[in-house]
Amino acid sequence: MTQPGGASLDGRPVSGVLFDYGNTLITFERPGAALGEAYRAIAARLRAAGLDPPTPEILLRDVHDRVEREVTAHVRSGSLEEIDLVDAARRAYADLGLAPDPGVLDEILHLEQESWWQGVAVDPQAIPTLDELRGRGLRVGLCSNAPYRVRSMHEQLDHFGIAAHLDSVTFSAEVGWRKPSPRIFEAALGALGARAEATVMIGDSIDDDIGGARAAGMLAVLVRRDPLERGAAPRAGVFATVHELREVIPLLFGDRRV
Repeated sequence: MTQPGGASLDGRPVSGVLFDYGNTLITFERPGAALGEAYRAIAARLRAAGLDPPTPEILLRDVHDRVEREVTAHVRSGSLEEIDLVDAARRAYADLGLAPDPGVLDEILHLEQESWWQGVAVDPQAIPTLDELRGRGLRVGLCSNAPYRVRSMHEQLDHFGIAAHLDSVTFSAEVGWRKPSPRIFEAALGALGARAEATVMIGDSIDDDIGGARAAGMLAVLVRRDPLERGAAPRAGVFATVHELREVIPLLFGDRRV
């Protein structure tokens, strides 16, 4: 194992690294079959609770898809206060004449979110890169916009074997604020036990990850996997760009061992 220390970027010592989650450590796509199966289970759970739900197809359309549209609209609105997804789901069920109690609602949100695991693909370089950074003495955490059920998101990290390779995890649903709000970066830095000026944020979003990190006093590295962008001119405000996660190692340590 390489001795700790020696990491730097733009002439500044680095002791901590925060990674975005979606489209950085993982990619994802809508898991149609798994969602259909989940909503059949959700309909059954609602019936078991003494409620009279419509078909699973209607539930999927009028609850899941409606809430997803609300999340998308909220993001596009520019509001940095995180949406209350549980309340959005409760309202969607209410408009169908259903009022699951908090325990049942939590169960069915868990079923819904667990189905999304079928659409997740972990970058094969993610865990080796996290381990190499930690092995070289850096503290490594996750800072992600994720308005979903918090326990499900942590369970997702456990399911894919990512949690054990991180020193901290900060989701927007826990903090109540989305990137690029300085509040989520402050929370993530606190959880990581790192100072802003010695921490690098690595993510795929110019506005959320790069702009937000810079405003918080951090360094920032843009992830761009499009091969057409190799050799492209640097983007404004970006300290560096990587096209593969393993490129973070030589970027911070100035060598080519990955």
